[in-house]
Amino acid sequence: MEFRIRKADEQDLPGIMHIMEEAKHNPQHPDWFMADDQDYVRDHLQEKGFVLVAVAPEGKIAGFFMVKYPEREKHLGEFLGYTEEQMDHTAVMDSAAVDSAYQGNGLQRKMAFAAEALIDRSQYQYLLCTIHPDNKYSLSNMRSQGYEVRADVECYGGRRRYVLEKCL
Repeated sequence: MEFRIRKADEQDLPGIMHIMEEAKHNPQHPDWFMADDQDYVRDHLQEKGFVLVAVAPEGKIAGFFMVKYPEREKHLGEFLGYTEEQMDHTAVMDSAAVDSAYQGNGLQRKMAFAAEALIDRSQYQYLLCTIHPDNKYSLSNMRSQGYEVRADVECYGGRRRYVLEKCL
């Protein structure tokens, strides 16, 4: 099955939110995904980062991948002892999910690759993300892209996460 990966816009918001809600309510792994609200996603469509979507052949949003250009408050770099300069040059691979009907097509990996291609490497030299330690699928996807586990922390209200880093 061929999927098209492109930057998301306002019209994609309902599809993104649907996938986010599905991931949030996954009965097998309720702690793996932290959903954001619609305003947060809207802010990242253009201003505070960007969002990619994978579009299925029939036109349905099959998955999304959100990149955040973080502010200093609650910066993941703090877990790694980043300097202020490093924090200024960090992008966060913030959130990703794939509709259950399209899982198994390598979409998270493909969207992560496409997202990295859009990041301005003259501005951002560090990429960070968090993944639940038991989420072997996301860990495998991000490790295959060159990310390494750098810390095991509690964040997002006391939830355990690995912080992964990739230096560009």
